[in-house]
Amino acid sequence: MVRLINARQANGDWFDMDIDGGRIVSIKNIHNNLKEQDKSTVPLMSVGDFAALPQGTVVDAGGRTVLPAAIDVHVHSRDPGLTHKEDWHTLARGAWRGGVIAVADMPNTLPATMTRSAVMEKAERARASGLEHAFFLGVGLGNINEIRSLLLDQELPLCGLKVFYGRTTGELLYDDLETLARVLPDHGEKVVVFHSEDQCTIDCNHQRFSRQLTETGNAAFAVHSAIRSSDAAHASTRTIIEWARTTYRRPIHIAHISTAVEVELVAEARARGVPVTCEVAPHHLLFSTADYERLGPLVKMNPPLRSPEEVEALSRLFAQGAIEIFATDHAPHTLAEKYADVAHSPSGVPGVELYYQLLIACSKRFGLSLDRAVAMATSAPANLLGWRHKGRLAPGNDADFVIIGDDEYTIVTQDVVSKCGWTPYAGWHVPCDVLGTWNCGRQVYSRANHETGVS
Repeated sequence: MVRLINARQANGDWFDMDIDGGRIVSIKNIHNNLKEQDKSTVPLMSVGDFAALPQGTVVDAGGRTVLPAAIDVHVHSRDPGLTHKEDWHTLARGAWRGGVIAVADMPNTLPATMTRSAVMEKAERARASGLEHAFFLGVGLGNINEIRSLLLDQELPLCGLKVFYGRTTGELLYDDLETLARVLPDHGEKVVVFHSEDQCTIDCNHQRFSRQLTETGNAAFAVHSAIRSSDAAHASTRTIIEWARTTYRRPIHIAHISTAVEVELVAEARARGVPVTCEVAPHHLLFSTADYERLGPLVKMNPPLRSPEEVEALSRLFAQGAIEIFATDHAPHTLAEKYADVAHSPSGVPGVELYYQLLIACSKRFGLSLDRAVAMATSAPANLLGWRHKGRLAPGNDADFVIIGDDEYTIVTQDVVSKCGWTPYAGWHVPCDVLGTWNCGRQVYSRANHETGVS
């Protein structure tokens, strides 16, 4: 038995927790056993490596906040095929540094995760990293007739289907929703996730603004938001939700929502009984089109940044708890790739290394309770993916938790574990940092010795 003592929940209550065999055995509420002046002297960790703790070990949290470890439902591993940007080992270390112990990986690797062999190759690489994972299967014209059998294959670590309804990458584009409804399994155990941007609107805007794509300088990147306009997101999300209501009638999820209108569409649909959820990425809450002049290609992503007014409206809905899930859309690219012209700079920013830091920063900035913010990172993602033993600190669940420091932290480039080696958040002050991450009773990250690992 391993015991965690002197821990505080998000609501401030103190507790002790017993762990055995990687699972939580018991949680007991306690009174504050520490004097305020003693907190800084209590050792955070009592281990020097990443092996399973010996029986009888006591880990003293020293009055710090202990939260369930996060699950990031939207990451891009880049492995296989693009490992100069990221591989599963660097993804694992970055995730643990951000307080994330499990991820759902998107299909746009090389080869794309669209066949059984591609899934199996990615699974072999992911297992070697030690990071818990599942994959979203990609869909396109080349594999539409195999979708049902792949999603029902119990040997494949698939958590759902990713539909790129707007063109973002190669063969991963599919907009025939009627056919999709016919080929999907009749039961909805695995969620269908949409990248929701209307391709027709994007194509028309692209033609309209094509001359601006050859301009140089950071400010020129604002045309990306004009081409992939809010209208493109609104139109697509309306279409997808109506399809879910009238035809599919099973759970769907809208990825990286970037506008308040879409959140309102999702809320209205749920009120009508449509099983739809959505997620928001930190960059859509913390950056706007006003940041292109300063950061240029470093804040180019799909969907793109929105106007300051739209970001303010989205953040109000975030503060009201209208969005179920917080996900980073971690998508690393090298600086050499990013600093191409507007047309050729790839979309995407890294983020998983800063998951809990950015979540709590958003929580404090916009006035969302910590309890609700933590649910967006833990229980809601676990529910979406069907992971019954994760996402909550409760007896019988996996002993996945993070210890959060109370001191303000300044984000530095060295926080990025990904091979890309940069972050648009460098220099930002956030209200806390992750001091330790535990997965199934093992410490996989400790800031005290500035390293990550797995036994």
